[in-house]
Amino acid sequence: MGISSCLIARSRGRVSCTRIFRAKSKRGSGKERKVFMASEQKTPAVRPVTVVKFAGAVIATLIGSGFASGQEAMQFFAAYGTNGIIGCVIAILLFAGMSGVLLGYGFKHKGASDFSAFRYFCGKYLGTFLEWFTILFCFLVGIIMVSGAGATLNQYFGVPQIVGSGLMAAIVLLSALFGLKRIVDILGSIGPVTIAFLIILAVYTLVVHGSGLADANAAVEAAGDSVVYGVGSGSAWFALGAFMYVAYNILAGVPFMSEMGTGARSRKEAVLGGALGGAALGVCALLLNLALLSVFGEAVQYEVPVLFLAQQISPVVGLLFAVILLAEIYNTAVPMVWTVANQFVDEKQDKRKYQFLIALLCAVIFMGGQLPFGMLVNLIYPFVGYFGALFIVVVIVQMVRWRIDRARGITR
Repeated sequence: MGISSCLIARSRGRVSCTRIFRAKSKRGSGKERKVFMASEQKTPAVRPVTVVKFAGAVIATLIGSGFASGQEAMQFFAAYGTNGIIGCVIAILLFAGMSGVLLGYGFKHKGASDFSAFRYFCGKYLGTFLEWFTILFCFLVGIIMVSGAGATLNQYFGVPQIVGSGLMAAIVLLSALFGLKRIVDILGSIGPVTIAFLIILAVYTLVVHGSGLADANAAVEAAGDSVVYGVGSGSAWFALGAFMYVAYNILAGVPFMSEMGTGARSRKEAVLGGALGGAALGVCALLLNLALLSVFGEAVQYEVPVLFLAQQISPVVGLLFAVILLAEIYNTAVPMVWTVANQFVDEKQDKRKYQFLIALLCAVIFMGGQLPFGMLVNLIYPFVGYFGALFIVVVIVQMVRWRIDRARGITR
């Protein structure tokens, strides 16, 4: 999942774009009053290009090396067989709805002194807890990224896990210590390339091996203990698996998506952009899920299933995807370390303490990264998903409650 940008997003001075005008004079012609009322109620036109940009930013925020590797799609969708296809549809609806809500919040509350979607929906105490919990999530994601780098280098180049993960941890350490933000910014633009590459791989796999979908359930059953379920232990858990997948992704994306909404010209523009981006991400997950199901018997044996799909086309395509995936991992891991360190130490006030904390974090991330990539995804993401699920439920309850209040004439 791509949460680096969302967790390093910083609040900037915001100027409200909405003003409330009230007529002070009761006099004037009927025509003048009609013109005034029309101008007061006029809503800025939705900019299609901006909606698409918002959608792209949402996808770039939520997609990351976990998604790109195929482990997330394998565990939270493909593991449930063809039921996972229904799970993808559930994910599309949830992603679209929650992304639209978060961007809509950002537009409506830009300029607010206490700009926090967590506290707005969940209250002071639960909201503050979830804000700090996302910092813990950052640290855990760093461990997953280092393990993912080791798995990628091991699967394609045959490099031992400890060497590959150690190499990534060292690169992350140097980048974090020397503030190589320019490199991270440059590699941050790789998101669209990753998405395009994944779609091409999925479509190619379906064209060549699409007939394998008919035997997908049998392949899942034959894989036996090799199948790792994101939630539960059977195809009947597909709906909860989809819900938990959306939950941990959305939890990480809350800060960035709400901040993104402040750049909209109207609430409709913000909501449409968020909904389009969330739905598009769900469709990408659907395509990837179908591709993995079509070759499930073979793909389930790999720590990085999508790298297997790329290698099936040609070694060159496999190498290219390995490089893209490693860039995604790096681009996610470095901001994770910065985000955690910045919560406890100000680099400008105590640089030595800041550097020591960076080194300590990278050392712990390296040690944790020796655990298998698939196992870490299976342990950490569902754990975080429970808190994400709590957030989604609270948001839904609050939205329903506020809608009832508005129907009764009570405004918030």
